[in-house]
Amino acid sequence: MSRLPHAVLAVLVLLALAVPAAVPAATPVLVAANRCNEQTIDEAAARVRDFDRHGPGAGTAQQVQRFGAIAEIIATLNEEREILNTLCSSDAERANYFAQIAATMAQALALEGDVAAKLNAACPPAAKAFPTMMLADAWLALANVINENGGAVPESFHDVIPKIQTRAQAVELALPPWADTSAYWRDQIHAKAKAAIATCPSPSPAASPTS
Repeated sequence: MSRLPHAVLAVLVLLALAVPAAVPAATPVLVAANRCNEQTIDEAAARVRDFDRHGPGAGTAQQVQRFGAIAEIIATLNEEREILNTLCSSDAERANYFAQIAATMAQALALEGDVAAKLNAACPPAAKAFPTMMLADAWLALANVINENGGAVPESFHDVIPKIQTRAQAVELALPPWADTSAYWRDQIHAKAKAAIATCPSPSPAASPTS
């Protein structure tokens, strides 16, 4: 059987182990006020929309590059949420930005799952398990915002929700109601997916360097 790509597994491990970077304390008040804006979110959303319109191509190298680019966007959005949570003084501003971040994050995760499925096509359990995990993450990102808002669905979610639902149906992932979506549910999905991935052959060790 074909081996799982080293690059895919390496990136996924980095994503799983990543922790939010420490946010330096704001200095001048004016800088903090100006930094509380949606510029970084808009830039990330524009890149995600472009990726949605233009696939990475059929080559493995192109797909690995796209996977890494999406992972970078997700990391940026996680960091941006921490920054805005620190610098924005208005709860209303934070709620609006957090909703935009969640919508962009969910779409990015859906696209990342598409690429992961292609990269792991040689092992069907992994080709299904990786997008399943990412779609669970995406659904939780949306649910966290909706549940914090008392069940109200932000307008920015209306486009991405069907994209998550369609992909979830394709991998037989049952998406629970918002109120029942939790980190525990997500973790259970991840555990089952990782068990399925473990049935795939491991990549062979890299050749030892010659003298």
